Amino acid sequence: MTSERPYPKRFSLRHSPRRDRGVSPIISTIILTSALLVILVVASYVSTNILIMQMDDSEFEQAKTNMSLLDNVIQDVALRPGAGGYVQFNERAGGIGINQSTNSIKVADNQGKTLGSWSSLLTLVYHAGSQVSGAATNITGTSQPSVSMSDPLGFLRVEVGQGVWVKLDYNRVRTVSMGALIVNNSANNSAYNFYDITMISLTKGDITATSGTVNARVQSLPINTTSYTYASGVTVTAKLNNGQPQNLIRSSGQTVVMITTIPVRVSIG
Repeated sequence: MTSERPYPKRFSLRHSPRRDRGVSPIISTIILTSALLVILVVASYVSTNILIMQMDDSEFEQAKTNMSLLDNVIQDVALRPGAGGYVQFNERAGGIGINQSTNSIKVADNQGKTLGSWSSLLTLVYHAGSQVSGAATNITGTSQPSVSMSDPLGFLRVEVGQGVWVKLDYNRVRTVSMGALIVNNSANNSAYNFYDITMISLTKGDITATSGTVNARVQSLPINTTSYTYASGVTVTAKLNNGQPQNLIRSSGQTVVMITTIPVRVSIG
């Protein structure tokens, strides 16, 4: 009896199943192209936002410089009746305008008499682009209702709230003591203490809604001066809105107080 020795079954390599399969070149190209396209779109979006932010910041810094220059022009033409000037703004994301507020200034003496009153005061404003960020900063001047001869009448600052703003207003008066002067038509040619209280009052001119290059034009209008005479001294105060009165003049003896209003018309277009 013969026994058969089992042998393992042999398979031909030609008939073995293929286990390793490669990725089609077309599919790999599509995947690689899509990834590069996504990276390109994201990089383009980020770079565009960075560029816009830089452009807005540059425009805002230029606007602050122009607003400071406009302040100088206004105070310069205020000294020369009929004079004018302008400052050019290049608007892209921001824009310059005029806001009318409920702010008011009242100058009165210790007898309760109103010597000067200005209401519905105007403020020049520049609204920065939406990409600009900043902090509240005082650039020049003060918010007080009275300044001395060495201080500017304009108050230029940066404010934040619903965006970033550059604001310029003249909601204050300047008091100057001119010393004792002889009044010839007074009894015995007596000496009077002379004081001048000056106010720059902005008035709205033509406003043209434009973009791109915009000119802010200012012109000084005829000056209005009113004088008040006191035979036995006087105390004069100024009050902004409903705030505390601030002393302007405290004089004994014969005194003359002059209230000088300088209207300056502002047009934009």
